[in-house]
Amino acid sequence: MTAPTTLRKPLGTRRKLHKRVALDGADYDICQPPLGEKLELLAVAKAAKELGPDRKPVDEFAGMAMIARIAVLCLYHPDTSIRVFDESEVGQVKREPWLEEIQDELARAFAGPTLEEAKGNSGTTPS
Repeated sequence: MTAPTTLRKPLGTRRKLHKRVALDGADYDICQPPLGEKLELLAVAKAAKELGPDRKPVDEFAGMAMIARIAVLCLYHPDTSIRVFDESEVGQVKREPWLEEIQDELARAFAGPTLEEAKGNSGTTPS
């Protein structure tokens, strides 16, 4: 008699690493979120009236809240699929001094690779 096959669902998988950063003496991974998580974040920011119709922050405070939301979404403990923060901590995260230091990397991770980065070395192959 053969044991039944157990099939695994690929849920909760690790996100693609964008960059490892050190914050207050500890390492953390900034990871690229999948499209579904990006859309959820944008919906929450819209509901909070932080984004205008052009999907840009309505003012400086909304911009900082957006970066804090992205930090919550993109910061992971190194080499894991475990986030450092949860959504309830956005208010605390936006007051942290390190947020300004890594905001550009967070924005890049959220946006994903540029067309040039995605192409990489995919030049034409001589025949």
